[in-house]
Amino acid sequence: MPSYAWLIVWLPLLGFLHNAFAGYLYKDLAARKKAVSYIAPGVVLAAFVVTLAVLKNEVLTAADHRVIVPLIPGLSPETPWINIAGFKANFGLLLDPLSMLMAMVVTGIGGLIHIYATGYMAEDREQPRFFTYFNLFIFMMLLLVLGSNFLMMFVGWEGVGSCSYLLISFWYTDENNAKAGNKAFIVNRVGDLGFALGMMAIWSVFGTLSYFGEKGTGVMQMAARHVDLLGNPLNIGVVTLICSLLFVGAMGKSAQIPLWVWLPDAMAGPTPVSALIHAATMVTAGVVMLTRCSWLFVQAPGALQLVGWIGLATAFVGATIGLVQSDIKRVLAFSTVSQLGYMFLACGVGNFTAGMFHVLTHACFKALLFLGSGAVIHSMHGEQDMRKMGGLKKLIPRTWFVMFIGTYAIAGFPFLSGFFSKDEILGSASASPWGNGVLLYGVGLLTAFMTAFYMNRLMHKTFYTDARFVDGELHAHHHSNFDEHEDAHGADAHAHEGANDHGHGDAHGGGTVHESPPSMMIPLYVLAVLSVLVGIVLGPTKIFEHFLEPSVARLDLGPLAEVTPLVPEIVGWVISGAIAIGGLTLAAMLYGSRKQTGELTTEASKVKNPLYAFLANKWCFDLVYNKVFITIGGKFADRVLWKYVDVRLIDGAVNGVANAVGKISGTIRKVQTGYVRNYALGILFGVVALLVGLLAQWTTLNR
Repeated sequence: MPSYAWLIVWLPLLGFLHNAFAGYLYKDLAARKKAVSYIAPGVVLAAFVVTLAVLKNEVLTAADHRVIVPLIPGLSPETPWINIAGFKANFGLLLDPLSMLMAMVVTGIGGLIHIYATGYMAEDREQPRFFTYFNLFIFMMLLLVLGSNFLMMFVGWEGVGSCSYLLISFWYTDENNAKAGNKAFIVNRVGDLGFALGMMAIWSVFGTLSYFGEKGTGVMQMAARHVDLLGNPLNIGVVTLICSLLFVGAMGKSAQIPLWVWLPDAMAGPTPVSALIHAATMVTAGVVMLTRCSWLFVQAPGALQLVGWIGLATAFVGATIGLVQSDIKRVLAFSTVSQLGYMFLACGVGNFTAGMFHVLTHACFKALLFLGSGAVIHSMHGEQDMRKMGGLKKLIPRTWFVMFIGTYAIAGFPFLSGFFSKDEILGSASASPWGNGVLLYGVGLLTAFMTAFYMNRLMHKTFYTDARFVDGELHAHHHSNFDEHEDAHGADAHAHEGANDHGHGDAHGGGTVHESPPSMMIPLYVLAVLSVLVGIVLGPTKIFEHFLEPSVARLDLGPLAEVTPLVPEIVGWVISGAIAIGGLTLAAMLYGSRKQTGELTTEASKVKNPLYAFLANKWCFDLVYNKVFITIGGKFADRVLWKYVDVRLIDGAVNGVANAVGKISGTIRKVQTGYVRNYALGILFGVVALLVGLLAQWTTLNR
């Protein structure tokens, strides 16, 4: 039977093409925006339905739950995309539990974010351009997770990077937004170099970039047999090098130390962008790539250990910085950094399934939190500083409720989604196959405690403390690429169907706090339900583990062995639950006693506190990078690479050769006088020289 899996990828692409090029079909901008608001989320949700059908009819019924189908309908999955000098890559889609899981997350959660964005971006004049990028992003992400080889993954990998640049800097007339987009793009290029080198190393060892192939010719199949292209036993050092290079790529895309600095600045884009990139799609690409390559990583203990330590450090550092943030979206940004660290910690100790389980639960509650924060920002007419909020529980109770669910889910409150996935990671860390289980478990618990604390801090500063604003006198924070008088509401400032209820006064003060429209609230309700149910349905029942089993290599495929966790699962649940409740309670006690200001200390005291300044400056990562790469690196590039290497050495060598050729040519051209007598004399000299040579040769032969 023909496969319809190609529709999963092509539907968002068709939406992109419509949004980008079909503007002439509509009589005015309003008609075009209305059509786009239906088509953009419609194609993504249609792809979600196709994904469910393909999972049921093709994947679950296939041998090993794995099938490769064509990307282009009517062609064979073996039809070559590139076939040059022995290098071959196909246009194929790999359908297995891992790719189907990510396709469901990308299209399902992504579809809800698209619906939300129809309300959030309704008043922005560039809404069609926004959804053009949004649909293209989904298309590229689906290529990344569904491609049957590393090269197709790399195309999607670069595609989501380009789309993230376009979306983060969507309001490009703001210089900070443009810089944030550039920063994300440049930092990711560093990681992408590692990914590209890793692909080259894979090709040199295995002779293919396909994950799976006929008769066991795929990279993962050869790795499972511990052999290379020629059937020789795999060299652990070579595999470690490959995995380390791939991990460099994952560091950039999934914001791990030291390539994490782009993610907090990516909050510059509209809030739906933050939810799409940082909850369900791009930032989890690194975890997906490591899980896809689990057959390689379990045979590289050194690379696994590197992944584990980097993941743990990222989780801890992200959580500490989240403790001192005042921007509601930046709290969630550093929370994302920290949660990604948990995912890599799980992969580093060999439990790739636990990492992917956290990818799923995180997609639900982090999308809920980002979109919920967008609803708060919308209600506050664009205000993002929590120091200027407070008292919102009474004014926007529905938004408070969904944010409450998301906060307790990410904190790991018992029986919510984050509780089960985070506890499984902590249990795996305590059973680290390469040792240090006690340290990994202890730091993981401390990070979980900080997560619960700073998330409840966010709730108190936003919803529970006394209001630090005057309702009815809010000023709109303008976000748009157009003049404020042309587009007074902006997008973040006041983008919804009922904007006219507040009139032009929103741009000059007089705005009131209000709930978001249904197009924004309905996705929040769905995500809240998922944040409650996903963990308890899939966690204790082990359904998720059994589902993903065909796509993940067992740890004992490599030289490492399973280790018994420090504590039994039930005891681990009790400890994790107690840690979450402790963090939530401490935040409630500290901030509940300071309802008037919502601050534990004065701003002056914060400035004088070196620890606070250190954390507020993000562990000085940006300061060091600016000093090393911008200041020192800029001077080195200017004074050494340009003025010496480029101008003096390269240009000097080129100009020197040119001058030498010119002088030699100038000398030689003097031979060309134009006089026949000179040419005749030259011929005479040539004839004489030829005769002398022949006579000398004749004399030698006669001897």
